[in-house]
Amino acid sequence: MSKIEETKDILKQIGMPDTQQSDLCAYSLLSLLGLAENNKWHESKNEWIRIHDIIRFIHDKYGIEYAENSRETFRKQAMHHFRIAALIEDNLKATNSPNYRYRITIEALNLIKKYGTKDWNKELAKYLKNHEKLI
Repeated sequence: MSKIEETKDILKQIGMPDTQQSDLCAYSLLSLLGLAENNKWHESKNEWIRIHDIIRFIHDKYGIEYAENSRETFRKQAMHHFRIAALIEDNLKATNSPNYRYRITIEALNLIKKYGTKDWNKELAKYLKNHEKLI
């Protein structure tokens, strides 16, 4: 299975609605995790990044071009829902600030690092116990 398909599977299993299991959302999550196709899930990171950085990462690592003026689409289709689902957090700056950033929460990072391992189902159950599905 490709990294994008695995990412969509993660989004599905944590209870994201179908619209948040799209390519755009999956690539956004991979960017937030800093994972290219050849990276392993346990290599996931949670560094602060901007929407611009996400668009650049998708282009550089996956060869998919999103226009700079699609930043609002990323915010509305991915980031807003990821934040509600406690997958990400922001740095509490104004959304129009050039210093506004997102990162994966520690809890979500710990779960995602277990994807594909024998511990995944146990970690997923623990995560879902503390977070409602968005479906």
